[in-house]
Amino acid sequence: MSTVSQQTKWRQALLSGALILQSLLLANGQATTALNEPCLAFVKDIFSEDRQQLLCQTPSGMLYILPSVDGQWIEEKMIAGELYSGETILDLPDGTTINREDQTLNLNEMPALVNSDSSERRLQQNTKTTGDRTVLAVRVIASNGEMSKSDEELSASIFGGANDFVNLKSQYAACSHGKINIVKRPDMNGLTSNIQNGVVTIRVNLPVEVGHSTMVNAVSQELDREFGMTMHSIADHVMYCLPKGNYNGVGFAIMNGGLSVFNDKLCTSVSTQMHEIGHNLNLGHSGIGTEKYGDQSCMMGYSYRSSEAPKMCFNAAKSFQLGWYDDKSKSMIPGTGPWGDDHTFTLSNIVDYPTTNDDVLIEIVEPASQKNYYVGFNVGKGFNQGTRHGKNQVLVYSKPVAAGIDSLRVADLSSGDSFTISDFNGITGNTLSISVLSIDLSSDLAQVRVTLNRKHSPPTPMPTRYPTPAPTRLPTRRPTPSPTLRPVAQTPSPTRPIGGRKPTVDDIPVTTSQSCKAAYSECETTSECCAGFSCRRVASDTGFSNVCRAIAKNSKDKLQRNGTPWWKRRLRGDSNVQAPREPDNEILEVQA
Repeated sequence: MSTVSQQTKWRQALLSGALILQSLLLANGQATTALNEPCLAFVKDIFSEDRQQLLCQTPSGMLYILPSVDGQWIEEKMIAGELYSGETILDLPDGTTINREDQTLNLNEMPALVNSDSSERRLQQNTKTTGDRTVLAVRVIASNGEMSKSDEELSASIFGGANDFVNLKSQYAACSHGKINIVKRPDMNGLTSNIQNGVVTIRVNLPVEVGHSTMVNAVSQELDREFGMTMHSIADHVMYCLPKGNYNGVGFAIMNGGLSVFNDKLCTSVSTQMHEIGHNLNLGHSGIGTEKYGDQSCMMGYSYRSSEAPKMCFNAAKSFQLGWYDDKSKSMIPGTGPWGDDHTFTLSNIVDYPTTNDDVLIEIVEPASQKNYYVGFNVGKGFNQGTRHGKNQVLVYSKPVAAGIDSLRVADLSSGDSFTISDFNGITGNTLSISVLSIDLSSDLAQVRVTLNRKHSPPTPMPTRYPTPAPTRLPTRRPTPSPTLRPVAQTPSPTRPIGGRKPTVDDIPVTTSQSCKAAYSECETTSECCAGFSCRRVASDTGFSNVCRAIAKNSKDKLQRNGTPWWKRRLRGDSNVQAPREPDNEILEVQA
């Protein structure tokens, strides 16, 4: 065993004392303690329970649940750009306490959601998805039960070896074509347990009957006591393999973070491993229809018990987010730029990515809806031979722009099939068609056509130069007066597109029944424009024009001081740093 510094010994003794104190408090009915520090917000995605929770992670790695927050609130805040799992700070109100029995927070009001800088700088993928990613598997032994696989079996199922050929390491390497590399956390000696081959056994003095949230925090404390390192600093990804009977689900993980938790031997299931680490990489679930996990063309759908199967990767929406195929992916806004209203792609597949000269993914951007569509050719061969749905078909997915949100498979297309999106980009009557012209399985290529069909108003008939007199049934005795020489005013010709350029989707005015001017109508003052629009001066090929444009949302103020964000310095122990408070109207409240 390696020499442990005196400082580390003191730290471990204090942690051990904290565990004893916690047990005494619970034994004497004192089940709550104060929490007076900001914490990091994490979204906990619970596999098989179809729900999410918002967690507060303290600097020591403890995770506490905000019980009054539901999945709908979480998704709304993520889509709105107000909540970023693993980045947003929860500025807890005074008087917040921890309920030790179920690891929940008692709050008299919702904490403020504080982000370190402007939302404009946010990328869709935050966790690193390329390069080396260290993994530590923690085999948990409780006072009356233990994880049923040995350290050796656990290591082989994650990193390979002992005739285990399909595992977390091999499948991530195959799907990414070597761009992400799962590696063992280096060996390390602790006080009573050692890390070897990427695995460590941790003992906790709790029965399996305690709640899994209590068990997880107890394991994190023991890990810190053994090695003097918190759960979120000891490795990029930490997999807690809980003993049978402690957790009844399949597993769960924190989004855009490092922790994943498994029910006993499901820690060796390759699909469950891929799924939960996928959440760490900020991926949401993959569904179809009303089934949250129903998309079985992707590892973010249902998982399977086998430690060796299926050989499968991620769907087009997830693959685009991961960025492994960026140089052979296209992102298009139909009706704009080089795409025009009609464009045909030769689409290859992710298995042939290294050798093909064609694209393997298509992103179709729909700005008005904040939801995009993704197209991929799901060839069932090689490392994707185990795909359960849509094999050798062109599959279409929809997904909100924000990372971590679930994707939905909306179409399985064979040769000759089409999928149509109505009222595309929020314009009534406009449709977008995704058509498969052909599929060639000898070359594993598909021809995919994307067509924007615009709604055109019927042409206005030419005006008559003189009014047509009403017909007379009988000749009149008196002469008919001469017609008026002044002609009827002609119907004005349609307004030309700004700058004389080819019209795009954004140039089509939004239809409205209000007596106001809609998008791209010429204006003089903002009062002429419909709600949500302002009269702005824009440049064009022929000069400048004043037109009604949508009002952009203001980005949040930066909350960063002197290079290092305040919250990072505060989490590192600098108690003199004061958190900048958001205005009162920015504090979010949720009904219990």
